[in-house]
Amino acid sequence: MKIRDLEVIKLSSKEFYEKDALAVKEGAEHYMDVLVIKIVTENGEIGYGESIAYGALDAVSTTIEKVLKSIILDEEVAPISLWDKMYKATFRLGRRGIMISAISGVDIALWDILGKEFGSPIYSILGATNKRIKGYITGGYYRQDKDIEKLLEEVKSYVDKGFDTVKIKIGGLKIEDDLKRLKAIREEFENVSIAVDANNVYDFNTALRVGRELEKLGIMFFEEPIPTDFPSLSAELAKELDLSIAGYETAFTLYEFRDIILNHAVDIVQADAAWNGGITEMLRIGNFARAFGLPLIPHYSAGGIGFIASLHTALATNSPMIEYHLRYNPLREGLVGEIRYEGGEFIPPQKPGLGISLKEEYLEKYKVEK
Repeated sequence: MKIRDLEVIKLSSKEFYEKDALAVKEGAEHYMDVLVIKIVTENGEIGYGESIAYGALDAVSTTIEKVLKSIILDEEVAPISLWDKMYKATFRLGRRGIMISAISGVDIALWDILGKEFGSPIYSILGATNKRIKGYITGGYYRQDKDIEKLLEEVKSYVDKGFDTVKIKIGGLKIEDDLKRLKAIREEFENVSIAVDANNVYDFNTALRVGRELEKLGIMFFEEPIPTDFPSLSAELAKELDLSIAGYETAFTLYEFRDIILNHAVDIVQADAAWNGGITEMLRIGNFARAFGLPLIPHYSAGGIGFIASLHTALATNSPMIEYHLRYNPLREGLVGEIRYEGGEFIPPQKPGLGISLKEEYLEKYKVEK
């Protein structure tokens, strides 16, 4: 089954992003824009993928349309082989960021087609039998109008939906203020596991100071405490602290994760199918992590297609948990339909491929024409 066409649809999240400010600083976050990649085969089968654009819609879109499209057209649908072909053909153009995000979306669409060709969900053709995975909810984004009382109400809403693990953003406030928020959650919800995410904002000494305070609170893991560029410093931090260091979703491909893992820079490995190289590369990262006794706990931040792709991959790598958001996001359920969870566990779609049907009205509503 050969590839006949590829289309890229740019979707902007700017409208809803502004309704919920993030607790990070220094440009670490952008609009969670995504690209939907639509691949059509010669017999009319369609596969969908997602690339995270983070404020670079035009750059990622152009990379797919002008570079990757010509590499895969008229080729057989073979995700692993085509991933290697795209990667090798673009080695002069980049090994991180835009290029890998672009490859990610194309790869996910290819796996969607392959699953449909075999008539099975992706997790099933990858050999997984478990149909559930525990989820944790990321929240606690700081806004000026969100005091501690509102923060506690937010966490309670997650608990009421069946989740017993939350991750709170830190690093956008003074350390004392972040700790005050975390202490309030710990006192109010004794049976809730709490993780934190610093989004790369601390230097080593600050991260060490914060980490020692987090240990006193029984924090489950400390995510991206320092910039991804310093795996040796992250390794030193992991050695100094008793709590687990998690990361780094801002790394790209197996090769960068190889260096992070070999440096013992993390205790928990985080990857994202829509960002770090697609399902193909996320599988490789997960299997490499497993060889060193480390769990893969997928990252999530943007659209519904990317979450479903990571969910299938997480099942195939026996991941213990997967990240999710419950804040307003029409590019998630609005785009792909219901994302099922029961008792704090996510259940993958059972239809072939990714198992999703895109809602055309949302594609049109959030499409960026230029």
